[in-house]
Formats: sequence, structure tokens, C-alpha cells
Amino acid sequence: MAFFCINCKSAIEATFKACPFCGEPITDFLRRYLEEPIDGKYQIISRLGVGGMGEVYKVLHIHLNQIRVIKLMRPAIAGEENAHERFIREARLATRIQHPNVATLFDFSTLGDGSYYMVWEFIEGTNLAEIIRASGSLSPRYAARLSSQALMGLDAIHKVGIVHRDVSPENMMITRDEDGEERVKIIDLGIAKQWGDTTEDKTKTGMFVGKWKYCSPEHLGMLKKGERIDGRADLYSYGVVMYEMLCGVPPFVADTPHRYLMMHASESPRRFHELDEGTNITAQLEAAVFRALEKDRDKRFATAREFARALDQLIPSLDDEARVPAAVPYSDEPTAERALSRGVPGSMQETATRAGKKSITEESPLPSDEEQKAAYERLTQQQKLPRSVLRAEITPTLPNQELIPTIMSGERLVPHPGTLELEVHPAADEDAAKPSKPYVWIVAAAIVIVLVVVGVLVSRRDTTVPTPATETTATAEATPGGELTVVAPARIGLHAYPWGELSGVKNLSSGENVELAEKLVTPASLELPPGKYELTMKGPDGKPLVQSLELTAGEVELVTFQFRKAAVDEYPDFGGKR
Repeated sequence: MAFFCINCKSAIEATFKACPFCGEPITDFLRRYLEEPIDGKYQIISRLGVGGMGEVYKVLHIHLNQIRVIKLMRPAIAGEENAHERFIREARLATRIQHPNVATLFDFSTLGDGSYYMVWEFIEGTNLAEIIRASGSLSPRYAARLSSQALMGLDAIHKVGIVHRDVSPENMMITRDEDGEERVKIIDLGIAKQWGDTTEDKTKTGMFVGKWKYCSPEHLGMLKKGERIDGRADLYSYGVVMYEMLCGVPPFVADTPHRYLMMHASESPRRFHELDEGTNITAQLEAAVFRALEKDRDKRFATAREFARALDQLIPSLDDEARVPAAVPYSDEPTAERALSRGVPGSMQETATRAGKKSITEESPLPSDEEQKAAYERLTQQQKLPRSVLRAEITPTLPNQELIPTIMSGERLVPHPGTLELEVHPAADEDAAKPSKPYVWIVAAAIVIVLVVVGVLVSRRDTTVPTPATETTATAEATPGGELTVVAPARIGLHAYPWGELSGVKNLSSGENVELAEKLVTPASLELPPGKYELTMKGPDGKPLVQSLELTAGEVELVTFQFRKAAVDEYPDFGGKR
């Protein structure tokens, strides 16, 4: 019987590790249960996600005719002590919560191969992170209305003695109820635990589970001896979420766990008017958000319900208009390393870094207890640097701003022809400019270093650096007036059935063969300068196929080589009817 890709529905070999047409991973679980109902009652409809821990599927309960979500833990992972305990704990805790703003757990069981699975309520909608990405920022009234619901869900979780510990926009689903009204539902209790539980927050030595961007100081070990994490830690995390909802960016952005530790421990978030002078966020709403973000948990709201009630009182007076997202706020740590590594918000380096670097993962090395304690004591005792001593703004004036994210080559910033305008503005705060404070000279030195680096890049704008074909980003061409114009590369999407290896690329204009930096096996992609090319692809039997094409700057061309005809008589019924 033919096997079909769950994503693109193409007929493929069941032994493939990934679909050659769309790249969808093929797992042992999928091979077994794509057609056979899971546990005799759950028919797979689609896959929602796949990762190192397991897989998540949208399924149909064939007896009840209802849509559900199955969260599967792979047998190999289930055998690991911590992962197994966390998975079972999530199921047990979830059964204690019944609230319209919290996802419902329906079932929990094991399969013959040792896999554990949970069956959750299927939530038709999108998560808050996607809404923020699409909108940039939310209006104060809308943010408060959604937050009130989310906080009532957290209140229900806290009332049964559970701390969620992973409050983030990704874990807030927005759906609609039977009356068409928007409803928030909290999902993923994967790292939740009961109050007073002495289980470590680390899965392995020095490893913390959670999202660093939304961690409370308590999550990072900032507790007095004998104290335990309670629901107020979730309120801090939700304060970070609400800040991001209102501004489009979180209060803190860092590139290492240790920097997040320092910022959550001692840095104060920038006030909304500092990010946007014309902000429509009221002082009362700002006060509520910043109360949740207090480092001292005794100064926060006592409960999630109290936080929700405070927002409910403000909703009628809040604006319904969303402002333009603010620039990413960075820590004021005055080091030359930070000035060079983080770039300037909105600059080429900062934009490219966000495009080319992965974010801090959920499991990242945590500083030792001694390092945490020393950092906390040092940061709480040191004098704070004024908000803005000097501000450097680097404005790229490349002909095509959309090309900026393409200047990354791996993790290396590749200089490209262009002009950079640099303006240095003195701070308005006179105290910040007094020479008696050593921080001024440190930051000033960092600014000078940045100026030198920029000067070197600009001075080399006439230098052409050849790169391999697979690392092609953008090229520069001289106009009759002598000016340089950045030309975007073209991208080729390579597909083959059942699979193929790219064995040659020939530039038909010059007649020269293009050197490939690495072996390319479909599905794959390739970037080349605009022009006419001839591609040679070898199939499973070693026989080549040749195709010619013309590439246009900035365009994407899809090329498919068919070494064997795909016989598709019929597709499986993913609705559960056999």
C-alpha cells in the first residue's frame, strides 16, 4: 500500500525520513498510525508539530465524532527519568483544573510501544504570539480585555495549588466561544508544579526549563532561604507578556541566559513614554503592569484575580487604538562588548542578528548558585547608569532596505557596499553627561569603537569579496554615474521525486561551472546571482536530468526533477472513515 505525506499528500516511500516534496519529517509513529486509529479510536487528521520530545497531532475521535489534540511523548524520551515524570505530572495536574480559560484534558494513556500520550481539547484559533507578530502591538483596551481573561485562567490554576511556570504568548490561545466572543485559553502545563514541591527547576545539572524572556526573579533562584515559588511568579511573567502586548516588544531583550538573569534581577523596564512619547497607555494601566513586574514579589498583586479586577476597572477608560511598535529595548549594561555585540536597535546588525540567530532555547545553561548569588548582590548594590548617556543611531541608506536581512552568512556579518550615516546625540539629562561618572567614559569608548568599525566597513565599500554559490547574498553593480546598486540574489527551490542530488550548475552566460560549497540533496535551496543557468540533478539510479532556467533578482524559482512517476490512485481519508 502506498504511503502518503501527511502535509502535501504526495505518494512517497514509507522508509523515507522526510518527504522529498515538502520536507515534512516522517517518524515511526506516523508510519504506524497514519491510517490505523491510535488506540483504536483516534484517527490522525494533521500534524501540528514535531520536535525532540515528541509530536502533536490534530485527531478525530471516531466514536464521538469530535476533534481533539494528541500530545505524544516518544518511547525513547519516555524512558528518561525527568521527561517521564514531567509528562505524567502535567496530566495529573491538568485533571484538577476546570475553567473556561484553561484548556481541558480529556484522556491520558500509553501505547504498546511505550509511548505516552495525552488527549487535549482542540482549540480553533491562534496563539497570542502570532497576534502580536501580525499586529505589532495591541490597543490598551484589547490588551486589557484579553489579559483579564488570561489572568482568570491563571487564578483557576493557582487555586488548585499549581504554578504554571511557563506563562508566555505562545501558551495563550485566542479562540471564539459559541456566541462568537473572543476567549483566551491557557495551554501547556508541561513544566507546571504544585506549590511547595521541592523538585528542582533544573532538568539536568545547570539546566533551567522555561523561557528566559518571561522568567520571574524567583524562577532564577532569587529567593530567600526556605522560600518557594508561588503564583506570584506567574504574575511577573504575565506582566512581561502584557508589556509586550502593549509595546510590541518585551521589557528585556538579551542574547545569553546570564544577561537575562542580570536584567530580571535588577534592571527596571523602560516606561512606556520612554519608548513612545505619544503613547496612549494611561498612567493607571502602566502602574498595573509595572506592579506585576516588581522584583519583590510582596509588592506585586497578591493574586491573579486581583490583577484581573484592576484591569476590569480600567477597561472602559482605555483607548481602542494600537500604536506603532516601539524599538527593542536593551539593557543599559555599559560595556564595549555589549555595544558591539548587540548593535543598535533598527540597525543592519540588529536586524540581521534577529534574522540569522536562534532565540534562547527553553533549556539553556543556568549560572551556578554561587554565580547567581554574586550577580544578584553585585547588581543590587551598584549605582544605576542613567537611562541614556549617549545614543548612537546608525541609519543604513542601502538602495533596497528589504535586502538587509540577507547580509548574514552563517553567524558572520558580511559587509556590503552602501553608505552609513551616523549621528550621535547628547543626552538631554545634564546629570548623565557629568564627567565625574565613570560610566560615561565607558559608554563613550564603546561608541568610539562602533564608529571605528563603521568607518572600516564604509572605507571598504569598493572591495569585492567572492563567495561560494550557496552563500550568495547580494551583489553590487556600478551605475553609469559611478554609484553602487545592491542586486538581490535569486533563490532556487530544488525538488525531485523520489529524491536527487545536485551534481552541477553551469552559468550559461559565461560558460563557467559554479562551484558548490556543499553537497545538496533534495529538498534543498540554492542562491545564485541573476542570470541563465543549467542545473544537473542525479537520481537514485545515478542517471542525470538537466534543466535550464533564467533567474531574476529577488525572485524564487521552484525546479522539480522527476526520476520516477508518482502513481497516486487515491489519497487516504484523513477524516477517519475507512
